[in-house]
Amino acid sequence: MLANLPPTLSLSLLGSLLPIFIHPTLGHSISAHTPSHNSHNPLCTPLSFTLTATAEHISLASPPDPTNETEILSILSQAWDGTLVTNGTQTRCSHENENKNENKDVLQILLHGATYNKTMWSGYGFGYPYDWQSYATSPSQGYHTLALDRLSHGENDPRGLDPLNNVQMPLQTELLHQLISMVKTNTTSSKTNPLGKTFPKIVLVGHSLGSYLSIALARSYPLDASALVLTGYSSRQNTLHVRSAPWVSAPLVFPDRFSSTLYHHNLEYLTVATLEGREKGFYDNATDAAGRTYDPELARTDYEYSDASTLGELVSSGDWGRGAEEFRGAVLVATGQRDWVMCSPPEESCVRRLRETGKTFPRARRYEIWAPEETGHDLTLSYSAGETLRVVHEFLGREV
Repeated sequence: MLANLPPTLSLSLLGSLLPIFIHPTLGHSISAHTPSHNSHNPLCTPLSFTLTATAEHISLASPPDPTNETEILSILSQAWDGTLVTNGTQTRCSHENENKNENKDVLQILLHGATYNKTMWSGYGFGYPYDWQSYATSPSQGYHTLALDRLSHGENDPRGLDPLNNVQMPLQTELLHQLISMVKTNTTSSKTNPLGKTFPKIVLVGHSLGSYLSIALARSYPLDASALVLTGYSSRQNTLHVRSAPWVSAPLVFPDRFSSTLYHHNLEYLTVATLEGREKGFYDNATDAAGRTYDPELARTDYEYSDASTLGELVSSGDWGRGAEEFRGAVLVATGQRDWVMCSPPEESCVRRLRETGKTFPRARRYEIWAPEETGHDLTLSYSAGETLRVVHEFLGREV
């Protein structure tokens, strides 16, 4: 069944590096922290283009009342504990868009996690070592980066989208494939490739749900990417920890940003309710206030700018842990040893789990892990982020 989407729907996936460009329409401001001398600030050019894709989406046997948060959260709980009942699949169609940088034949496509958008990759203006894009595009590295807002996230226009039936992971996967096909095509015509440059090598860098999306893409289209960098990921998600987070409908926390006039069925956009809940869920919750392994000011900014995931995204990631059996490129899994979302303490158990995750990529040309100590789920926003940047780019330098 075709989705009832507007035929002219255009979704803007604009990316930017500089703090001045971060969510300019939000009602509260963000501090522009001065980067250290190691930080490089490239010029990012926002641009957009349209993609069209179709995908098979799940159809719930008993969908929730979109005005009833209790029913919505119950469906989310069923998805996590494996009791969700579906009616098979529906075919969904949609369209999308993007951003660029300069200096090599390799393009890093950066895919954010749940309750995030592309701004996580610029470190919210806190500079090195949290600004992935500045580091990757620095003269010493020379990569192009493309930080995406997924469908209905960030600066994308969510109007006309059903957050349960339209915004699911299969369609996100197909849109990503269409994007990669476009930028790998041997033409510089702006009509087909607005980047104005083709990239024979694509590196997918995902965080959490973005890593899941990277794997889904590599599973369906194993030739699209040359390498996968999967941060905040393992093949076994700690669902008990994820479920314990204070999940709520986003308009109850950020009513101005998730109004019903802009977001259809806005209660089906879900986020983490409190700063404390976000810190415990995404940072290193094994430390106390005197021994944090992350900057509490950055964590607060992260919370204030947090995005929302759709119910559709969360219920359609049920094959978590399945790898990409035919992918033959290089794979690096980078996950903190205190990542309670993807690894359960003690730390040695986490390292063992990351090694076992390699079995889900049986044909990968190379599989490596990076497990920084005293680091939680958001490892690119933790004090160890500099080491993660170094290890990831040394890996890419060898393998891509």
